Amino acid sequence: MDKKEARSNSLRDRRKVDYVNRSKDVVKYIIDNNILDKFNNIGIYYPIGTEINIMDLMKHYKNKNFYLPKTLDEIEFIKYDLDDELIDGPFNTKEPKGNSVNRDLIDCYIIPCVAISKNNQRIGYGKGYYDRYLNGYKGYKIGICYKEYGDLDLELDKFDVYLDLKILG
Repeated sequence: MDKKEARSNSLRDRRKVDYVNRSKDVVKYIIDNNILDKFNNIGIYYPIGTEINIMDLMKHYKNKNFYLPKTLDEIEFIKYDLDDELIDGPFNTKEPKGNSVNRDLIDCYIIPCVAISKNNQRIGYGKGYYDRYLNGYKGYKIGICYKEYGDLDLELDKFDVYLDLKILG
């Protein structure tokens, strides 16, 4: 399977899964395994459609700072608190208002993945936003993906983001 086929199959198939319960399972796994305990500044994402929803992490980790992406010509991250207003962004996203922060201020990014290869490389929607944004980033990168597409035998490009950890729902 090539990258284009993996992306197409995953996006088609995930419309059929119970993303609400899978999202709860992923959040529970992250909390139960203390995965975010050592990080203070965490980049997360607001789910699009049937992406695994990790926003409940903010309710559990009230002492941490969270940042959501905003997409202009490129992606940037803005500090976000649970009660902050979100505005409609491109690609049916919800985005925070405010000023972007330096990428390296964020200790850990939790990244949505359409698919993940056996060697922990991420496949996204194909626009390359995260690949460009995280190029050269030295912090921790966690990919979130449905288990059916989280361990694919794929040959990816060297610019595709390598993840430090993948969590499959």
